[in-house]
Amino acid sequence: MPDPDRERRRVFFALWPDEPTLERLDQIGKQLHALGGGRRMRRETLHMTLAFIGEVPPARIKILRQAAGRVAAPAFSLRLDRLDCWRHNRIAWAGCSDPPLQLLTLVGQLYERLEAAGLPLETGDFAAHMTLLRNVHYARCEPLPELEPIDWPVAEFVLVESRLTPEGPHYGVIDRWPLAQGVGT
Repeated sequence: MPDPDRERRRVFFALWPDEPTLERLDQIGKQLHALGGGRRMRRETLHMTLAFIGEVPPARIKILRQAAGRVAAPAFSLRLDRLDCWRHNRIAWAGCSDPPLQLLTLVGQLYERLEAAGLPLETGDFAAHMTLLRNVHYARCEPLPELEPIDWPVAEFVLVESRLTPEGPHYGVIDRWPLAQGVGT
């Protein structure tokens, strides 16, 4: 009989783009791919990770949901206005030059709630970015094109399960939490 605690689910919290934002990011990914090669992220996998949890037993999903349900952060507009490449891991990404306070508050609250639930995370500087390409040929990306800013209305955050396959990761949203409307937008 299988031990349910041995079966693990790979999960993370994220912001999931709305359709217009997703379309723009997918087009930018295509442009960068033409410049720097690498492996484009599939349109349906584009997201901004807030907190990577990793592999957990199924019973922990309930604890994650409860912790996320205690987050009380406002909705906000997220301006993606920067393209860059990280040489050390060969990732091309879109991100924020100046992450809004509401985003940092959301991340901070989420980390606090997870820690209070007994799920401490590695802390470090949060990098507000969305991976567009992996294994990019950095030298061919220079100079990067200008990014016409994308204003993304962020109204919720999600808990996502990642299943690794030979074709790449497949993501499924486990749960969603709305952000408070009318405040901070």
